[in-house]
Amino acid sequence: MASTSSSALKRSDSIADSMPDALKQSRFHMKKCFAGLVANGKRLVRLNHIMEEVEKTIEDKNERKKLLEGLLGYILSCTQEAAIVPPYVVFAVRPNPGFWEYVKVNADDLQVDGIEASDYLKCKELVFDEKWASDENALEIDFGAIDFTTPHMALSSSIGNGLDFTTRILTSRLTESSHCENPLLDYLLSLNHQGENLMIKDTLNTIPKLQKALTIAEAYVSAHHKDTPYQNFENRSISNSFIFRSMYFI
Repeated sequence: MASTSSSALKRSDSIADSMPDALKQSRFHMKKCFAGLVANGKRLVRLNHIMEEVEKTIEDKNERKKLLEGLLGYILSCTQEAAIVPPYVVFAVRPNPGFWEYVKVNADDLQVDGIEASDYLKCKELVFDEKWASDENALEIDFGAIDFTTPHMALSSSIGNGLDFTTRILTSRLTESSHCENPLLDYLLSLNHQGENLMIKDTLNTIPKLQKALTIAEAYVSAHHKDTPYQNFENRSISNSFIFRSMYFI
């Protein structure tokens, strides 16, 4: 779904700014779809529930495929869940790893408004306990205020591998003061055969440079099937300063 349409949404565009145009692609069907979503009252739904309603609303497969291959399909593919509090359908959208946006759509007129995370959470609370959600004395804690030093995932491949991500971050933090990485870097630089570097080039002479090169290399390797013969990309330059010499190194 929307495999090629992500380019239609620029990094500078927000979901709230882009969604009105996306809904205009088929306003008739979208009004019918949102009416179906709010018809069952307050609830919390996942993407599969939204897609079921889309399929029910747009019976023509070709027309539905065309719509889902556009900007609306991309936005829906990034949707993690939606809180339905009639007449509103409130979307939690994750267009990039670690980055969330929240939009509220009025099912009556398809008016779209961007909202804050706290407003989205209140909508979720309304689904389960309207009295508690409306309590002015309810305690609200903003963990974001103390979260500025917490590492965030930046690669899609890290999603679902939180334990591994956390372990690597903690290990790095615990050892960064001891400079224990430098001996490894020096060792990799020293490996050569008849004057030719075996693992990394001399330009990768600092830990940050090596980390950046490894990130690029990981992205390159991930695009290939695990059974791809080494000869298929042997000596392929991944950046101006990094060339694969061993699959085990990655």
